[in-house]
Amino acid sequence: MNTTVSTDDTNNIDAAIAEGGSYDLLKRRLMQHGEALVGKVQALNEARIGAFGKSDLRLKARLRARTENNCVARDIVRVGDTLLFGYNVFIGLRKDIQVADVFGLYRLNEAEGADELVPADPANSFLTDPRFVLDFRELYTYYKHASLVRLRVNQQKLLAAFQIGQTVNDLRVFRWSIENDGSVKYIDNRGERDIALPPTHDFEWVVTGRDEHVNGKCPHVNILDTIFVETVGGDLTVKIENNTESGLGIYSEPVVDQNQALVDADIQYVKLGSLILLKIKPYREDDYRYLVYNHRTQQVARIDAIGRSCVQLPEDHGIIFPGGYYLQSGENKRFDMPADTDAGFRFKRSVRSPNGEDVLYVFYAQTATRRAITRCSCGRHRSARTTTPISRSISTVSLAASAMPNWCAALPT
Repeated sequence: MNTTVSTDDTNNIDAAIAEGGSYDLLKRRLMQHGEALVGKVQALNEARIGAFGKSDLRLKARLRARTENNCVARDIVRVGDTLLFGYNVFIGLRKDIQVADVFGLYRLNEAEGADELVPADPANSFLTDPRFVLDFRELYTYYKHASLVRLRVNQQKLLAAFQIGQTVNDLRVFRWSIENDGSVKYIDNRGERDIALPPTHDFEWVVTGRDEHVNGKCPHVNILDTIFVETVGGDLTVKIENNTESGLGIYSEPVVDQNQALVDADIQYVKLGSLILLKIKPYREDDYRYLVYNHRTQQVARIDAIGRSCVQLPEDHGIIFPGGYYLQSGENKRFDMPADTDAGFRFKRSVRSPNGEDVLYVFYAQTATRRAITRCSCGRHRSARTTTPISRSISTVSLAASAMPNWCAALPT
């Protein structure tokens, strides 16, 4: 049997072979360029480390503080050359609570591989000031269930906060001044303003109103002419087209009340670089939902932890929140948090390393006395700038040296 191949078939085969060859050639060239780029990035990173140095996030030591009674550790701070350890004990039938039942002074004896905490004599220390002792006894006389919740050194002041009510915001705060010569002098018991934590968010939400409403078959809220949000038709939808004829979008999730109108929902937003954060409470729901829209990737992620606390990373690189981060590039990560403290973490402070390369973000859960620590590397070398959260740890006050880099291990809490 004879088989005849037409001219058109031959041309198609030749074209397919040519296209295949071109594809392989382009693929090889792209791989070569990619390998060359990786090599340049590694060389740039080595130059950055050589110029600015590098510090690893690691646990420096585990130390034990011995107390006369069994206690629940609450906090520890450095005051001069001593460490002030605060704790709560169960006294039982005893009527009088002494200063030594709540506070202990220690010195850190540093020896290679054998660091230890040694009790320091509190006699003639700031803990024996007659005015402080009087205020301390008065506290436990009028508030039988008072308990220490936090210690802090802030702006040359030592602060000790006691919870005296049903919530962690009902506080009585003792304060001392730390003089330039290292001496510590008692001030009074009215330091509530000094120990207040910073705002949970470093931005302000913008509340939407009727001016942003776009009516139609599928009405929505116009947010900066970039995304369009609605909670009608049984779901919460985020669209990237100003199209009221269709209820379809790039993201949706069901709502409780399927018959709600557009005006029934509480919709707020804030623009942070290429990110738009959304704070939405559909009708007849108790909790807000928090979404992040990335204009570069045109993707939406739901991150409710933003509602508890959220701050911006340096140089508009993204955001960080309790248990995770979201970068402008779209990269994001969420860490596993302890179930008993997941809802209690809030931003406490940030600490920049001496070389300016790293920033440490500390989130604090006061009820459980835990700190979630996230370290971000913000590298700079000429025109190259990157921000990459590289590690996270959760520490408790039972650690005399928290899991921090060397440059911040001795910083006051």
